[in-house]
Amino acid sequence: MDSQIWLPYLIYSLDLIIRIGLSLRILSRSMSVGVTFAWMTIVLAVPYLGAFLYLLIGENRLGERRLLRARAVIEQSHQWRKTLNKHAALSTTAIPQQYTMLDLQARNVIGYPTLAGNVLQLLTDYETVFRSLINDIKDAQSSCLLEFYILEEGGLVDDVLQAVSDTGKRGIKINILLDSVGSKGFLKSHTCKNMRDAGIGITEALHVSAARMLFQRVDIRNHRKIAVIDNRIAYTGSQNLVDPRFFKQGAGVGEWVDIMMRIEGPAVSVLHNVATMDWSVEAGKVASFSEKSISMQAAGDIPVQVIPSGPVFRVGAIHQLLMGVIYTARHELVITTPYFAPDDALTEALVAAANRGVKVTLVIPARVDSRLIRYATPALLEGLITAGIKVAKFDGGLLHTKSITVDDSFCVAGSVNMDMRSLWLNFEISLFVYHPGFCKQLRELQQLYIKQSTFVDPVQFHKRSKTQRLAASIMRLFAPVL
Repeated sequence: MDSQIWLPYLIYSLDLIIRIGLSLRILSRSMSVGVTFAWMTIVLAVPYLGAFLYLLIGENRLGERRLLRARAVIEQSHQWRKTLNKHAALSTTAIPQQYTMLDLQARNVIGYPTLAGNVLQLLTDYETVFRSLINDIKDAQSSCLLEFYILEEGGLVDDVLQAVSDTGKRGIKINILLDSVGSKGFLKSHTCKNMRDAGIGITEALHVSAARMLFQRVDIRNHRKIAVIDNRIAYTGSQNLVDPRFFKQGAGVGEWVDIMMRIEGPAVSVLHNVATMDWSVEAGKVASFSEKSISMQAAGDIPVQVIPSGPVFRVGAIHQLLMGVIYTARHELVITTPYFAPDDALTEALVAAANRGVKVTLVIPARVDSRLIRYATPALLEGLITAGIKVAKFDGGLLHTKSITVDDSFCVAGSVNMDMRSLWLNFEISLFVYHPGFCKQLRELQQLYIKQSTFVDPVQFHKRSKTQRLAASIMRLFAPVL
């Protein structure tokens, strides 16, 4: 038979087999309805390319060898966590009564208890963050462990790297874990090579290569931001190791606006444990998780619960917990996030909060560096604005702070965005803080953001053209996989 006749039939038949086969596979994966529908739409609507995209990023594959290492590390640290929970049970932690069930839920899902006796310092600008971090690194007596999604040279980051190098020369043990994609420029740099040659342990997290794409999903990233000095002081929040005066200046979104929290007290031991586990998995060396590293010595009076999340924990753990956070709100809920692309469940939880009289305010950047989020967000805001939720667009740069305050008495801050990538895929870190005083500070910062924002006018929003509405509605279909 002439190839001109049978070749089109072969291409069509192969495409049909692939679509049917992958559709059955997607349906059997027990993903959320939104994610299932989004991937079914992509696979069925886009011949071959849709199938390729699903095979590339549609399933949470971390690679068999990496999963084995992760299980070994988790098993090695089991006794450490067990001992921590015993210590926590013997101490008194003053959690406001309305949040005791949230604390229990987080303990059951994640495994780390709320620990009393902490001091939290809210650092609200990059200069303060870097100056404080540099001073603590310079004063290190035994070790520094840094874990960041992005490290990019320039500005004050060069001062941080110099402090790290100088501290390493004093014989202090230094390990740095950097995401393979987020920090790819630095990992290939002469500075990185020189630091490694000087004995500083720089390890690449979730290495990406063409060969590995066949066995693991390449867009699962380590999005955490953690620094631990001497297992005595810790930092976490939304700030990458980048100077916003130089970072992504060509994106047209302005300088990135972030926070970090400087922590002293028992919660530091947990952040050290999380970062050590991450480093052990990537370095291929199972660390010794000594129970002597657990310090319950109080430094203040703030109860803090460390919430790590990611593919090696219960699937959708942080999604479940944030749903719980939203449902605890009785009077006010303020959320800041750079990327807003929630699923139907989170959207309905926010609408339900507004319907029961909670004053809900969502603060997002006026301009973001993600084109997909930029087009999808308007459709995702439709139901929220209709329900009376106030949406403020921050005009002072790319607001990168991820925070939630509830009724002036509970708050969440860390690295988690309100999008499906953060909530279901990436390795993230958050703090649940059960303390009115600290939550008041964070809420005051949120109010400063709101003062630099423009509220979306519901009337004007609903007057968008049919073309704009259609484009946004189409993008909304893909929000669950953004």
